[in-house]
Amino acid sequence: MKFVRSPRIAAGLTAAVSLIALQATPALAFDPTGNDVADAFLTLLDAQEGTVESYSGVDVSGDTVTINDVVVTQDGEDGRVTIAATTLTNGAVQDNGRLKLGGLDLESLELNADDGGLSLASLSVTDLLLPSPAEMEADTPPVGPGYKTLEATSIEIRDEDGKVADITKISSSIDGMDGDLPTGGQFAVTGATVDVTQLEADESKTLTDLGYQTLTVDLAGSAKWDPEAATLVVPELKIDAKDAAKLSLSFSLGGVTRDVITQLNDKSDKPEEAMALLQNVTVDNAKIRLDDASLTGRILDQEAKKAGVETPQYVAGITGSLPMMLGMLQNKELEGQVAQAVTEYLNTPGSLQVVAAPSAPVPVSQIMGTAMLAPQMIPQILAVGITANQ
Repeated sequence: MKFVRSPRIAAGLTAAVSLIALQATPALAFDPTGNDVADAFLTLLDAQEGTVESYSGVDVSGDTVTINDVVVTQDGEDGRVTIAATTLTNGAVQDNGRLKLGGLDLESLELNADDGGLSLASLSVTDLLLPSPAEMEADTPPVGPGYKTLEATSIEIRDEDGKVADITKISSSIDGMDGDLPTGGQFAVTGATVDVTQLEADESKTLTDLGYQTLTVDLAGSAKWDPEAATLVVPELKIDAKDAAKLSLSFSLGGVTRDVITQLNDKSDKPEEAMALLQNVTVDNAKIRLDDASLTGRILDQEAKKAGVETPQYVAGITGSLPMMLGMLQNKELEGQVAQAVTEYLNTPGSLQVVAAPSAPVPVSQIMGTAMLAPQMIPQILAVGITANQ
């Protein structure tokens, strides 16, 4: 199991599990309920930077414990979390102090602070294992996922000026395990709608100039790790911005051993050391694809307007200069592929796809060394190809 600190938005969702902070305090601010599972959960909420101010009652029915109207405040700040109902199913406090739950369900969570807040209609987590207070206090949690499935619905994110985004649903799952290490999983974010006017000024102007007042984005991805073959395959990582463009990425890596995964977990907060662990990992293949849904045309029209010419003339200027710009590749065959694909795409925006298909796996160390000494050779060692509108 692994428990990590999250950014503010993610922390709002993680509030279901560790709410406000991930460090326990030895003294409890709440009155014990008399139920071991409920008290263990409230102890985790009653964190160093948070205090369980109140709850209205606890209902027990068989293996189901429901805590009603939980209120948690953030110490020293104007932070407050309310949860209308917290349902703990098949709960047990283990000998090591960890709380294991068959299911955790929250209804109507509200997080409010000076700089904004977050609300969600529901959050459901299955096969959840929470760290003990001692593990949280020592900041040395065990390694691995803390749940099997997670689903949050009807999420609203706010800053100090009001609502920034709505998300219809967030879901994720761990589909297989090798000891404490996950071997497969997937996630999806559905209907993330951002109010463009609430973004930073430069970002907001860029998007509004392109005609966007809101942007709705779906994200999805999955991965499968085979510890015996030491391979990691990501079939697709997709970002789909409605009425803009869809970007998808897939790749396959070799040399991803148990030792590499374990050490990457240990070095998650030390990026330079983590990068060094990837030296012997190999790139077997990779693909990145862009499918246009009006974004390319909007950008071309905008740039042509700035240049004071019609869009076809502007596109002709770009495509005409491609041979000179592509000379740095020092690869006539690839230069021809890129020029043809980009020209076709800019004249009739559809799709643009780049594929790396080396005849043999290429070590990351070789890619990094080539990038430093002869970056123009990277397309050759990875056997890169590019096509448009296919």
